[in-house]
Amino acid sequence: MSILERLWDLLGLVFGSTFERVGSLATSVFGSANARQVAKLQESADRITAMEPKFAAMSDEELRDQSTLFRKRLREGETLDDLMEEAFAVCREGGKRFLGMRHYDVQLIGGMVLHSGAIGEMVTGEGKTLVATLPAYLNALEAKGVHVITVNDYLARRDMEWMAPLYMNLGLTVDAIQSGMSTSEKQAAYQCDITYGTNNEFGFDYLRDNMRPAAKGDDRFPSEVQQCQGPLNYAIIDEVDNILIDEARTPLIISGPADLDLGRYGEADRVARQLKKEEHFTVDEKQHNVTLTDEGVRAAEELAGVESFYTAGNMEWPHLIDNALKAHYLYKLDVNYVVKDKQVVIVDEFTGRLMDGRQWSDGLHQAVEAKEGVPIKQETQTFATASLQNIFKMYKKLSGMTGTAMTEADEFWKIYKLDVVAIPTHRGLQRIEHPDLIYLTEKDKFKAIADDVERTHKWDVLVLKDGTEIWGNIKSETDSAVELLPKGEKQTESFSREKIVAIERAGRPVLVGTVSIEKSERLSALLERRGIKHDVLNAKQHGREADIVSQAGRIGAVTIATNMAGRGTDIILGGNPETLAWAQLQHKYPTRLEVPDAEWKALVDEIDERENMSAEGKIVREIGGLYVLGTERHESRRIDLQLRGRCGRQGDPGGSRFFLSLEDDLMRIFAGDFVKSMMERMGMKEGEAIESSLVTRRIAAAQKKVEERNFEIRKSLLEYDEVMDEQRKRVYRYRQNLLDGHSSREMLLTLIHNEIQSQVETFLDPNYGVDTFSAFAGGKLGCQLDARDFQNMDFEMADTYAKDQAERASEVTVAEAVEENLPESMEDEWNWKAMATWANTHLGTNYQDHQLKNKDRDEMIDELVAQAHKQIEETDLSEGEPLLEADYGLRVLCAWMRHKFGIETTPEEFRDVEDRRKVTEELNRRAEAAYTEKEAEYPVLTGISRFTDKQGAQVSLDREGLVDWVHGRFNHELSVDEVKLNRDDLKVQLIQYSKQTASASGGMHAQAAEKVEDLFGKADADVTASLASGQSGKLEAMATWLQEELGNRNTAEDLSRMNRAELTLAVNGAVDDKFHPEMRRMERQILLNIVDDSWKNHLLTMDHLRSSVGLKGYAQMDPKVEYKREGMRLFESMWDSIGERVTDLIFRMESFNDDFIRSTWVDARTRHDDAHEAGRSAQQAAQMESNTAAQRAAAGSEGRAEGSVDTVRVEEPRIGRNAPCPCGSGKKYKSCCMRRDG
Repeated sequence: MSILERLWDLLGLVFGSTFERVGSLATSVFGSANARQVAKLQESADRITAMEPKFAAMSDEELRDQSTLFRKRLREGETLDDLMEEAFAVCREGGKRFLGMRHYDVQLIGGMVLHSGAIGEMVTGEGKTLVATLPAYLNALEAKGVHVITVNDYLARRDMEWMAPLYMNLGLTVDAIQSGMSTSEKQAAYQCDITYGTNNEFGFDYLRDNMRPAAKGDDRFPSEVQQCQGPLNYAIIDEVDNILIDEARTPLIISGPADLDLGRYGEADRVARQLKKEEHFTVDEKQHNVTLTDEGVRAAEELAGVESFYTAGNMEWPHLIDNALKAHYLYKLDVNYVVKDKQVVIVDEFTGRLMDGRQWSDGLHQAVEAKEGVPIKQETQTFATASLQNIFKMYKKLSGMTGTAMTEADEFWKIYKLDVVAIPTHRGLQRIEHPDLIYLTEKDKFKAIADDVERTHKWDVLVLKDGTEIWGNIKSETDSAVELLPKGEKQTESFSREKIVAIERAGRPVLVGTVSIEKSERLSALLERRGIKHDVLNAKQHGREADIVSQAGRIGAVTIATNMAGRGTDIILGGNPETLAWAQLQHKYPTRLEVPDAEWKALVDEIDERENMSAEGKIVREIGGLYVLGTERHESRRIDLQLRGRCGRQGDPGGSRFFLSLEDDLMRIFAGDFVKSMMERMGMKEGEAIESSLVTRRIAAAQKKVEERNFEIRKSLLEYDEVMDEQRKRVYRYRQNLLDGHSSREMLLTLIHNEIQSQVETFLDPNYGVDTFSAFAGGKLGCQLDARDFQNMDFEMADTYAKDQAERASEVTVAEAVEENLPESMEDEWNWKAMATWANTHLGTNYQDHQLKNKDRDEMIDELVAQAHKQIEETDLSEGEPLLEADYGLRVLCAWMRHKFGIETTPEEFRDVEDRRKVTEELNRRAEAAYTEKEAEYPVLTGISRFTDKQGAQVSLDREGLVDWVHGRFNHELSVDEVKLNRDDLKVQLIQYSKQTASASGGMHAQAAEKVEDLFGKADADVTASLASGQSGKLEAMATWLQEELGNRNTAEDLSRMNRAELTLAVNGAVDDKFHPEMRRMERQILLNIVDDSWKNHLLTMDHLRSSVGLKGYAQMDPKVEYKREGMRLFESMWDSIGERVTDLIFRMESFNDDFIRSTWVDARTRHDDAHEAGRSAQQAAQMESNTAAQRAAAGSEGRAEGSVDTVRVEEPRIGRNAPCPCGSGKKYKSCCMRRDG
């Protein structure tokens, strides 16, 4: 480090400290904005406390009824803010009765902050789990869903079971989603008012839902293929900094296997092992990067056995070797990952937990697997992806809580628009934060830590007035003296109390925080040699996490933990009897909710008494509480603060200290030179330690640098993902509209209109003909031609002009080729072979290189130019003659309409129409008419296909079944003898009946619209049907009309929660299901399959673009800008291709295979001879929609085996007694086909 850099650092430290003091002085005089906000919220807390006697006087039933009254008031127009104080008072009373816990005033303030959509910074141990019940209860009253998000499955389940008695006794429902749950279990959990779960589960469920073929509650499909989650309304995030900052860097990805060669990773690993550090490559730990040197590239090419990495077929080698070197030098076993069951499992750098199922992208994971010699997983192709940042930004309201939010307050605001409010503690902090101790070497540091653990755990320590410490065991004490057996001595010594400053007694619980598995095991070995009993908690002991942490506060406990112990864990002094109680009962009961209160309380009391935990807790408080030791500073200050926060909870005493060395990663990378030079000037030797506030501030500055770098990384990730986010939202919104009941007919007609408008604009452009001719002629002649030059030319003139331009261009091309291969002033570099190859390829000659050598250079140029002219002269451009005719574009448009839609049009019809919009309108009208014809035709195709049986060459028609279906479907009486035997004749016959039925749908749509308008009148858009209807009975009349006229199963209760737009969708969907069920089912399947397939392929394209767009920097272009521009161009191209593919298929429905057509058939027979067969048909339709690559990937991401992805069974489905009869009658099964089945 230079003198100027050191001077700058010192000035920064001095002035930074000065500004901090000035800021503190101003705050002390005027008060902080945070303090003023808390004071304002305290006024509300006081009003809530004033209501306490009122609700305390209520019975349990009366208290429960308050939730019903609150919901009624919401329906009548009040807001959640209007109800907040009363609802919080009810929740507080519920906490006292059903949990035995009363919300403190500071917890009420925290709840208000969360309800406002902000982040509450609450010190560890202040009861964040209980705080979350306040806004969760209040917002759950809207019945729109509340998600409480935790950092792991254990905490999600624990918090849900712990708080469930409060919610349930207040009339709400609650559940938790867990990894590995079935779809039906998750649907039930999301149906509850409040749902607990992890950020990953909520994120992956969002992606899975956008890959499913059926909306939530769509009874036409089995529950296994319906969506689970529903709208993202309100989220309360525990440990919000970890979830929204640390883990937001990692995108969530659902993927399927990609067919790539896995052997290349082993080869790259072999090459990487033979390269030498510094000579062949450099490692930049600060930027987390590895770079090959020029010498390294040459050595790698030789080891790989290739001539050059930068020729076709070899360009993937640098990337593979780069990943292999990173695997060896930047990704460490038992630090960044562990090997478990012959698999590489990533360790979360911030939580220390295993991330099962995750893998590094872009081939890095495979490089690490090759390094460790475990089976290499196939690389994957992305089917769905999103960053947690963008998923959480979609919630209507977002809030969070953590003990360390202020350090990231700027990022919370910039990315999520979330304010941070610091909540005061209920009791004053008694935690002592000792200064850091810094050593020269890591070996000295670990020895000092072991000494400190031994000192705290095994020995009573007398601290004398002269600073001397005497270690030993206290044998007796009097008011005037202490009798001590010193360490290593056999005789006791007496020490006067006048000489003793302090007595530190043995047995104080110790928690040692490490940054990796490797270092926790290293320290464990040191303690074992000293005979100190201890527990080790890291990713390898993930299953024992709760047990180890819960007992870490007992007398004499020594716990070594990675930063797993820093999140969501409360260490109770004396031990936690509830954890031991559940360990005994978990094999008897599925969850803690099922344990009877009396049994639970009796067991907890028994364990507490048997283990003497409450008494131990008092002793531990007297001897100083929990002592936390940090073995290394983390690059994030929040992680250090989380570790310190394990002690001193809820007013308990405690202390913490960090032990550092110059060999620690953070010190070595950011502060090593500066601190080392300073220590050397101070005459420091190995084994010695210093305490320096200057060094501590230097470390804080280094941490801030890392945080700034990480913020830039996250910001960059977000900027790249913003491109995908906009595209994702557009695709998912389109898809969700389809699932939610938006008219698939209107969506298809929109695609048709867009297609027609696009083609009209293209083909009727005045320059279309000359543009096409210039492209055609340029391709034939091998040159670029300007279309403007051909305006108003006839073919003969255009042919002559094009060839003339081509001859001029060929002369330049020949001269450039000769100069490239035979540079005039560098004869020693002439490449005759390349020259001959170019001439033979481009000019159709048959030269050998020795033939060209015998020619003079200028003579050769003239000969090659002559050959080029000859080739151009012989080119026939007569095929392009029609392109220059005046009505060429109009003829192409007519041909396109015939090919695309089967609609006959002639140029004469539109030759005199100048306004292209009128052409578009007429073509749209004809396309809609053709589509209406298809609507009448398609149900006939499904019926004929369903009742036709093919046995080899034999084809038979079930005429009785067909006649029965025609009567039910088209309400037309037809005898068996009237059925045409010729398929084409039969089709024509049935289409007539289909048209008669379809014609009634328009009137029914109009009638439905009138009823919706009558029900809502002039009500606002968000008003629900129940509020709009009031006591008029219109809602009940609407439900009756839907059931009687359309066979729809929605009850008045179902309709009551819908607003105008939702009810309009529901009734229009009911009309469509009555008159066009087969067509709508077919449209839906085609749209879903094509959208999903196009999106999957687009994601792969965007992956490739992301990996290569950095090369744009060499052309002085901003890669992010180019990524956005090219990404949007690719997306628009994909969207256009969706319209083309969908419209191609819809107007060629005759070519669909029989299996697909039958899957869309709807049973409308009047005799319900085979209800199970109808059910099987519905199942088959669902299977056709769900058995796609994306669906298999979504199912696989939930932990199901690939062979069991297809959740729809082919055998007969089991039909519940009260389920709708699958025959389509609209009755319950028990009242219909079940009677006949007996």
